[in-house]
Amino acid sequence: MLDVRHITINRINKDDLHRVDALNYELFREKRIINRTDHDFLVILTANVQDIPVGFKIGYGRKDGEFYSAKGGVLPNYRRQKLAEQMLDKMIDIATSHHFSTFTYDTFPNNHPGMLILGLKKGFRVSYAGYNTRYSDYQVTLTMRLNANQEV
Repeated sequence: MLDVRHITINRINKDDLHRVDALNYELFREKRIINRTDHDFLVILTANVQDIPVGFKIGYGRKDGEFYSAKGGVLPNYRRQKLAEQMLDKMIDIATSHHFSTFTYDTFPNNHPGMLILGLKKGFRVSYAGYNTRYSDYQVTLTMRLNANQEV
């Protein structure tokens, strides 16, 4: 078990996106992190253990008041240590503080079952499910209201 005193979740800026290149490739076997980085509101988080990046999460605001968490992951040797949950919590806090009304992410449960379980545990609702031929897996979209008075 990791010593939580050595875990940090940091927000980095767009100019430092290259810091997650190696993580992204190791986790997803692709060089593309996300399709575009010119979003008006872009959030990039890294999970670090003793200042070594072991995970990342990237998301952005959409025009309809939705914050979309586009991609993220944690290296296999550091999973099941609540790093993904800590990054999700921090990203939700950032989205809430910037007055987004909903928070959404997609997951592929046959490839990454933990993210579906985590989202349901956190109170997300399934807003879409369908088969994605690109990833040869079911795509499940999870959505959470950030404003209790608003419908999903």
